[in-house]
Formats: sequence, C-alpha cells, structure tokens
Amino acid sequence: MKRWYFIVLALLTTCIYAQDVTFTATAPGVVEVGQQFRLTYSVNSQAERFLPPNMQNFSILAGPSTSTSSNVSIVNGKVTQYYELKYTYILEAAKEGEFTIPAAEVTVDKKKYTSNTVKIEVIKGSAQHQPASQSATSTQPDQNIDKSETVAGSDLFLKVILSRTKAYREEHIIATVKLYSKLNLTNLGEYRPPAFDGFIAEKVEVPPLSRLNQENVNGQIYLTGVIDKYILYPQKAGEIEIKPFELVCYYQSASRRRSGSMFDEFFGTYERAQTKAYSQPVKVKVSALPENKPLSFAGAIGNLKMESTVDKKNVKTNEAITLKIKISGNGNLKYVNAPKIEFPADFEVYDPKISDNIKYTDNGANGSKTFEYLLIPRHAGEFTVPGFEFSYFDTNTDSYKTQKAGPYSIVVEKGEDDTTMALTNVFTKEDIKFLGKDIRFIKKGKSNLKLKDKFIFGSSRLYFSFIIIIGLFILAFILRRKRILENSNTQLVRTRKADKYARKRLQKASDYLKQNKKEAFYEELVKGLWGYISDKYSIPVAGLSKESARQQMHLKGIEPNFIDKILGIIDRCEYARYAPASESTQMDALYDESVEIISKLQQQFKG
Repeated sequence: MKRWYFIVLALLTTCIYAQDVTFTATAPGVVEVGQQFRLTYSVNSQAERFLPPNMQNFSILAGPSTSTSSNVSIVNGKVTQYYELKYTYILEAAKEGEFTIPAAEVTVDKKKYTSNTVKIEVIKGSAQHQPASQSATSTQPDQNIDKSETVAGSDLFLKVILSRTKAYREEHIIATVKLYSKLNLTNLGEYRPPAFDGFIAEKVEVPPLSRLNQENVNGQIYLTGVIDKYILYPQKAGEIEIKPFELVCYYQSASRRRSGSMFDEFFGTYERAQTKAYSQPVKVKVSALPENKPLSFAGAIGNLKMESTVDKKNVKTNEAITLKIKISGNGNLKYVNAPKIEFPADFEVYDPKISDNIKYTDNGANGSKTFEYLLIPRHAGEFTVPGFEFSYFDTNTDSYKTQKAGPYSIVVEKGEDDTTMALTNVFTKEDIKFLGKDIRFIKKGKSNLKLKDKFIFGSSRLYFSFIIIIGLFILAFILRRKRILENSNTQLVRTRKADKYARKRLQKASDYLKQNKKEAFYEELVKGLWGYISDKYSIPVAGLSKESARQQMHLKGIEPNFIDKILGIIDRCEYARYAPASESTQMDALYDESVEIISKLQQQFKG
C-alpha cells in the first residue's frame, strides 16, 4: 500500500505545473512613532538563502520568523500546487518622517530574486496605537450586541469622495464612499445610500470589504476601506446636493462594568456595541451645456466615436439589408440615442435592434452601444441611404463634435418572388406619391347621369347609410385588432392590471388581519407591494430590489417622498414580521398606509 502511495505522489509531482517565482514585501503605509508593526517578505518557492535589507530607521524587536503553507489541488484533471514561505519582522517606528526600506534578496534554485521596496510614513505618536490592519470579517448584523452607543464623529465617519465637484449636465461623476474608523470594528451592518435626487446613478462593482488599511488623515491614523462606488449623471443644472450615507457598525469597546475578577482587572474587559457612521452632505455644481448645439445633438456626452457599416449594396427585392451603427468610447453610452436617418420610401424599415457592451469602472462607463436596422427593399432600382450625423459634447475640449457616415448607394434588382406589375416608365414609390396632384384627365364618352327622384334606391341617403355602416365596421375591426395586440403584450397587461392584482393581495391581507394571523398578514402585504412595483414599473422579479425599484420609479416621474414611503412600508412589514409581537393597531395602520400609497402611485404613474 505504501508503495502505491509513493508512486501516485511521484506522478502528481511530475504533473504539477511550473509557476514563476514571486518575492514581495508588505507593511503598513503609515504608522505612529513608537508603534509596533509587521514587515513580511513572501516567496512562492523554497528558498535557499534570505538576505534582509538595511532597516536602520526602525528598531527590530523580533525576527525574522519563518512560516510556510502549501496545498495541492486537482481541477478538471489539472494539478496545481500552492506554496508560500514567509519571513516576518516585528519593527518599531523610532522617529517621524518618510522612510524607504530597501529591497531584500532571496535565492531560489541558485538564482537570485529581489523584492519591492517599502515606503512607510511615520507620524507623531498618540496615547494609543491602532493595529496595522483590521479585518472586517462580515457585513451581517451582530446578534450578541451588549449596547448601542453614539461615538464621536471624528472617531467613525463615512466620506463621499467625488472625482469632480463641477460638471456639465449628463457628465459622469465618480462617487466613492469610504469608511474611516478609530474603533475596533468587528462587523458592518445595514448600509443605506441616499436617493441621489437630481442624478441617475449606476453602481460600480467593488470587491467585498474584508480588510481595513491604515491611512494618515491630518496627522492621525485611521483604519479605512472603500464601501461603495457610483457613477452619477446629473440631470439638471445648478447646485445639487448628495444626501448623507448611513452605515451600521459593530465594534468592541472597553467595559464600564465593575470587573468580577483580578484577571479582568489585569487583561481588561470588552463589550460588543453598535453605532452608525454618517457622511456629510456633498454639493455638486452642474453647468448647462453651451447653447450652440448642432441639430443632430441628442444628449450624448463624453469621448465617443461612431462607426457605420452596410452588409450588402447589391441585392434583390425583398432581400434583407443590415445597417449597423456602433457608438463606442467613454461617456453616457447607456442613454445615447440612434442618429436620425431618412430612409428611402421604397424600403421597409424595422425598429433598430439595440445591444450594448458597457462596463462601469473608476473611469466611468466604457464600451459600446450598437443599433442594427433591418431594411427590406420592395421595388427594383437604384437607391441611396443618405448620410447622417452623430453629435456629442466632448468633455475634454468642452466643445461639440459631429461625426458623419454615409451615404450608401444600394442597387436593387428584381427578385424571382417579386410579383409587382412592371410599368413602362418604371415608376418608383417616390414618383407614385405625386400622381393625382396634377391636371386630371378629361373624361370622354357618355356620362352616367341620372335624374334625382324621391325613391330611396339610388338616393344619396342610401349611399350615405352604406358609408356609415362600412365605417363602423372598420372602426370595430381596428378596435378589436388593437385589443388583441394589447392582450398579447403581457408586460402591458401586467402594467394595466397591477392595481387590480395589488388590491386582491391587500384584500387577502385584510382577511388575515381580521383573523389576527400576524405572519400571514405581513407576508401577503409585502407580496402585494412588491408585486405592484414589479408589474407597474416593468421590473423582472429576478432583478427586483430596493435600488432597482427606486431607480425605475424615479425614471417614471414618481415623487421621491412617495418612493420612500412605499419602500419604508415594506421595511416596516419585514421588521414587524419577525418581531416578537405586533399590536393590531400597528397592523391596521400599515394596511391603511398601503392602500393609500397605491392609490397615490396610481395618480403619479405617467406610463
């Protein structure tokens, strides 16, 4: 058995993929005088010799201590090995200033590798020292909180860092929400961004906050970390204020209780507490775009480029042609509209298929948006798709720029399935528009005139009655056709019947209220409110969240106070649903508020 074990181990070793040697040094970027911190050198291979650098500006309290870690994994038949060797020093900052620790050297397989240098800023010391870094291990509420406290705003706060405080309307602004703390944080709780009134907000994905880093802020060390990032597009000129953000934080604080033993006196005791961190309001000055706008300007802003192609220029009648227009670059791509194009009247043109490939990063929205037109020529001949323009406001030069594409000449031959009657002069659809507007032909021969009599047949009343009957039939046919088309549009049906479905849910919740079934009442009430928002504002259930609901309702012109009210009712229902007990008066109040807010939203909805 041992023999087979060594054979398998040898085979695995020969299958392990080689990896490049990396040798890195890490340490906090800022420390205080007298503070102890770690300087760690990591290499991903077995080292033969380690040569440390000169650390004359710091006191070496311990080290180097070595530690190793390794593992082997097999994924889809691929064998990979991870190995790491660490050399760790415990240093103490001796004096103020900015210092650079030179590179260390290590030898692996008789080849020398050097690490990166480390820059450390040492500032004036304080009574207490924060650790070099702190983990924020969870964003879930701490269920074992001993107390809730209000701490000094200078010890814990959020800060909204804007990429610019002056911008043009529709010009993107990067808003970074950053946490600053002097507390011993253990968890992060509920996070509440503002409504972003006056902006359209797009969220930038940031990695989950798992570690806080030290940062020098006006001579004091804070533990900091990025909570969130947004791309904001201002929608009006003037001064717009970004309301405060709010974050629940859990931390350890020194206990004020009387200690119960000598060990508590010696080592100290701690309590778990919670508090809230807030940001200060931030104002943005938004300027209107210059008035000398080109006729083809439709609100595009940024650094953009237009490309246009036609897949065919020689076709037969009823054969499809694809005109593709691609707008790419950096800017408000999501809200860019297609250029206006005057297509030949002999072409049947379908609404463009719109697709986008947009990524939201620290530099704004980057990528492209594509419009694909499907054109079908119905008559033979030579046609021209005229040139068209795309204009945008270039934020780099603060000026409007126009790009042109086309014209495209297209030759259409008669296809085999074209049953159109051939005309001697080959009239096109363009020419036929003007027939009947010139001098009419003089009718020759005998006229078909009849003497007017009082008999109903042949009278004008009879013909007029026929016209009315035919008109009513056509009207009924159109209305019936419209009703069928509307019913086939499931989303339109959902939007129209959202109020009806919501009221059915509320009626069911009312029955549970009368029966004093608390959990069933709150569940049905929440389903009714979320179902109304999903149906009325065309939000798929899979993408339904408070943020998507707030944004979509804002785009539909719903007043912010109504948005806050319906989402607040949902929050209160969720809280009361799991609360130990709820009074019937509270349930009555939530039910009445739900009925009232749905009625007001029906009046506010603009379609």
